[in-house]
Amino acid sequence: MPLAPSAEELISVVQNYYDSNNNFHFRLETSPETSRRQALWTQWIAHMDPWLAFRDELGSKLPEHVIGETYSSHDGGPRCIIYPPDDLRTHSSDWTVVGCLSLLAPVYFIYGLERERQTKVRRYKVSFETPPPHMSLPAKIIARTIETSFGASSIPRAVADTPVQLFVGNLAPLKTTLFHALFTDEPETIP
Repeated sequence: MPLAPSAEELISVVQNYYDSNNNFHFRLETSPETSRRQALWTQWIAHMDPWLAFRDELGSKLPEHVIGETYSSHDGGPRCIIYPPDDLRTHSSDWTVVGCLSLLAPVYFIYGLERERQTKVRRYKVSFETPPPHMSLPAKIIARTIETSFGASSIPRAVADTPVQLFVGNLAPLKTTLFHALFTDEPETIP
C-alpha cells in the first residue's frame, strides 16, 4: 500500500475544493471550489459500481452486522457505517464503526461513534480512539476492504487533526481540520 500523502500535500489538494473566505455566503453563484467538489460527486454517483461492490464485500465479511452508508455532496466523500449486532450491544451504550473514503485524495479514515442507549435522544459521541474489543475486527475489516477496493491509504490522526484555513460546511478556520475537508464536517451525523 502506498504511503498516504503528507499533511502539506493534502492541504494543497483540499484548497481546490473549499473556499478560503466566507464571501460565498453573500452571492448566488457557486464558487469554483464548490463546483469542482460537486463535479467529483456527480462523477462518483454516475459510477458507483466500485462502491456497491465494496459494500457487498463488507456484507459478506460481516454478515451479522448491519451496514449502512451516507453520502452528502457537501462532504469530501462517502462514509460506510458498521453497526454492531444486537448481541454485542450493551444495555448502556453501543459503538459504531465509520469508514470514510475521500473523493478528493486517495485516503481514508476510520473512527467510531458511541451512543448512550439509556437516553431517548439518539446522540453520538465521536471517538478517534481505538475501538472497543468487540468492534476491533469490524474496524480492521473495513480498513482492509477500503485499501483493496480503492487503493486508498489511511491517514494518521495527527494528519487528520491538521488545521486548514478553509470554510467547510458549517465550520470556519480555526475549527476546520483536514479530517473535515477530506471527509465530513459532521462526523456524528449518521442514519
